Order: sequence, then C-alpha cells, then structure tokens
Amino acid sequence: MTQTAKRLMITFVMVVLVGCGSLNKQSPAVSVTQMMKMRLDARSVQASEAASPVLTRAAADASKGAFLLMTLANSEATAALVTAGTNGNRVTWVSADQISVTLEFGLLVATRGFTQDLMATDVSQVIKALVSSGGTAVRTVEFLDGLDQISTELLQCSIASDGVETLIILEKDYNTEKFNEVCTNETFKFTNVYWINDLGRIVQSRQLVSRAIGFVEIAMP
Repeated sequence: MTQTAKRLMITFVMVVLVGCGSLNKQSPAVSVTQMMKMRLDARSVQASEAASPVLTRAAADASKGAFLLMTLANSEATAALVTAGTNGNRVTWVSADQISVTLEFGLLVATRGFTQDLMATDVSQVIKALVSSGGTAVRTVEFLDGLDQISTELLQCSIASDGVETLIILEKDYNTEKFNEVCTNETFKFTNVYWINDLGRIVQSRQLVSRAIGFVEIAMP
C-alpha cells in the first residue's frame, strides 16, 4: 500500500467528528461520534482489516446539525462530515482531519485535503440538465496533479435518466430517479451518478475527485 493510499485509509477510517471552536458547537459531534467511535490500529489498516463504523437511523435523527457520509470508492472507509460554511448555493463540509468537499445543490465542485484535489469546476450546465431530466453540458475541470500543478480538462458531458430506484440510507427508504453524467474528451472519460428524490434533492451520488483519487460516494441521511 502506498503512503498516499495509507493516508486516505486512515483519514476515512477515523470517522470521529471532532472539530474546533464554533464548528464543534454546531456539529452533531457528540451523538454521532459516540455511535461511530472505533479503534484505529495502523497494522489493521495496512492489512485492510479495520472495522466499518456503525451509525443507526435513530442516532442520525437525534443528532444536532446536518452531516453527510462520504466513502472513498472501492473501499469500506467512511467518514462523517459536518458543515463548515456556505457561499451562496455552495456548502463546504469537513471531516475530523480537515478533508473537505464543497457541494453546489449536491454536485461536487471542489475538494481540499486529498493528495490530488478537485480544485474547481463549473456545474451550472449540469444542474440545468438535471432539472430538465437530461441534456448536455460542458465542464471545465481543474485538478491538482502529482507535481502540485493545476491540470485543466475541458469535457463534453451527457446527462440522462437511468430509471427509478429505491435506496436505503441508514435504514430509511428513498424513492429516487438515477441519473448518469458521462463526461469525455480526447484523453479522459468518467461517469458521475446522482440519485434524486421526489423533492429534487440529490440524496446519494458517486462523483469524481481527480484522476489519482478516483470517486467518492456521498450520502445525505
């Protein structure tokens, strides 16, 4: 396991909502942390034997403040993130060890704290396509590469419904419509997936961070 992968595993396995200052006061840290505490053993992490956190619907409903659950794709390492700030329609969520994601109406527009971050992207055309139940969009995406340089990708994206699906998130059923966003250019292709409920809210998604990091799966309990 590389040092980068090991760090990511440690980041996500910790799942302890311990903020600082005012963030800690407005977060569901106390109730959720008690449910999600787990032992972190470097040897078990390295051997991929760390236990997954357990969070019940009752604990989620009883917690004070909003939070989301984020999983690094192709792993069982999950972190709970709490709100750190808003800027217009964009909300930034942060984990215990300061990995953050910024969402605009549930769409990932930036990350910080990964080894290679999503620095910025404009999702305005994607939002319009989702509201219209499908369509096309142009994305300009800025990634941080392995040399700490910003790499810019211009992609053509197609958004289409993939039918209805019932999700279960923390013991609660959500009736959703699934949408795939397929983005391509000459050298790169990826597919983001969104599950949208009857109120038009993205309750679960699978979205790309960067080429190196891959995807994160985000659930809004």
